[in-house]
Order: sequence, then C-alpha cells, then structure tokens
Amino acid sequence: MTITTLTLADLSSGDTRARLATLLTPQSTVVVVCDGVARLPVGIVAAVQAAAAASNGIVRLEGLSAPARLALQVVDPDRRLAVDDPARQVPVGERPFQVTITLDGKVQVHLLKGIGQHVHLNEHSSHEWIRGLDAKMVEVDLSQIEHLNSLLVAWLLQLNQGAGAGRCRLTHVGRQAVAQLTQLRLNHLLTIA
Repeated sequence: MTITTLTLADLSSGDTRARLATLLTPQSTVVVVCDGVARLPVGIVAAVQAAAAASNGIVRLEGLSAPARLALQVVDPDRRLAVDDPARQVPVGERPFQVTITLDGKVQVHLLKGIGQHVHLNEHSSHEWIRGLDAKMVEVDLSQIEHLNSLLVAWLLQLNQGAGAGRCRLTHVGRQAVAQLTQLRLNHLLTIA
C-alpha cells in the first residue's frame, strides 16, 4: 500500500483532478493535511470525492476545523472521505434538505417539502455546516416550497450569514414566497433569482 501525504495548499495548486488521478489507486491512500484551514474549498472537496469514488482509493483528511468536519457530514454522506472525527455519524432520519457540491465551487441546497415544520431546523448544525466550506456560490432551491414560515426564514438568514456576504442565492422561488420575502424586506439581504 502506498501512502502519500500532502497539504491542502499543495493539492490545490495546479490541476487537482489530474494530480489525484495519478496518486490514487485501489491500493493507495492520499492523506491531505488541512491544518489552519477554516473553510474547505468546495471545488477541491468535489474533486477529491470524485477521484476517491472513481479509483476506490482512500483519501484521508486530517487537521480539519470543527466547521469543516461538520460540513463533511453534510456534503459527504456516503463517507467517501476518511476523517478522524469520533463524533461523525450518519444523521438519524432524513435532513429536510439535500446538498450537492460541484467542481466549479458551487453548493446546491435543495429544500424538501415540509422543511418549515422539520425539527432539524432548530438544530445549530442544520445551518452551521456551511461555515466549513469556501463556496463561490450557495444556491438554495425553493421549488418545493409554497410559503415561508418564521423558522424557515430564520434558517435561510443563518445559512446566508454563514456562507458569507453575497454568496447565497435563492432559486425557483414561488410567487407567494417572493411576496413574503419582499414584505419582510429580506429581498435586500437574500438574492432572489
């Protein structure tokens, strides 16, 4: 078994996918040291996930910040990436949203019907995970949401704050939800596409 160790900065320089393709084989492990990195670059995480799945090799992330570990629980539910985190667990029940990440650094959050009444929204971890990712854009798909309640509005504002200024964008927003956001004057804080 071959073990290669590199820092996240080393992996990020150059063509990440090509580099991982040469390092990862079914008999290899790549250790990525993330010391001092508060937010993981989304495009790099997506590339690492894809390479680990394609090669059946092992990628271990070490030295993760607490928000980054929480983010990986959300964006890596299949546990393709090895993480030293005794608290990492498969969530009980379904989350009221699904998250996908893309190679171009985008996070896509698809809200499921009934999210406004879901008990998971009260949990700090339901929005805090976004603080562990450095995303170019966070798109929140509201296509299954007819109207917004106060719990969902508060969650959207927390997600927006955690993502960073100007990075959160609401897509497929229904007419009634647009009216609610406008009436609350939240259309100035949340970009509606």
